[in-house]
Amino acid sequence: MRTPARSARSARPAALAGLALVAALAVSGCSSDDDTDSTGSSTSPAPAPSASDDPTPSEPASSAAPSSAAPASNLPAACETITEGDIAKMMGISVGAGQAERGDDDDAGVAWTTSECSFSSPEVEVTVKLTGPADVTKGTFGCPQPDDSDGNVEPADDVAGATKGWWRTNAAPPLEAELRACSAEANVDIGLDYEINDYEGDPRQQAADLAAFVLANIQG
Repeated sequence: MRTPARSARSARPAALAGLALVAALAVSGCSSDDDTDSTGSSTSPAPAPSASDDPTPSEPASSAAPSSAAPASNLPAACETITEGDIAKMMGISVGAGQAERGDDDDAGVAWTTSECSFSSPEVEVTVKLTGPADVTKGTFGCPQPDDSDGNVEPADDVAGATKGWWRTNAAPPLEAELRACSAEANVDIGLDYEINDYEGDPRQQAADLAAFVLANIQG
């Protein structure tokens, strides 16, 4: 009767081996469901960065309109082109220091602004006016003929440095005269306003000398 007991004892190891096999298969199935690397960390790919995460967005293009301001005149001021000493040498008179100002003028349908410099003495007031292409406010830069309604106007084509010119004088004494000497760079107007009837020299030639001197300083 000892044989059955031996059979029961030999059946226990077989049952235990079967349980171990089932447990091993269960663990293997669970491991295959997890997507992990050898260190136990997840290997799922990182999300792609969003376009909204860009810290440096491009700036919009400027919409500023180009400036329409007129170019500034590149001429020197009239008082920088001639001094009282220069006038004394060319006219033989003593005048005070030049007084600078801005002015407006027009002739023959053309209007412009001027840089002016006036020199005074008891005998005459000498005025130098400079105008460049950028100073024209109406019409086209050129050599407009002065108004002759109150005097006489004649061409003046003998001024050094000028391509064209005009000489205007008033009808009654004392003499009021203006010489306009024109070039591509600038127009120079020399005004002579006498306080006396008896003056020395030739005002026409003196005005031409003054205009030529100023043009030479401008043209270099």
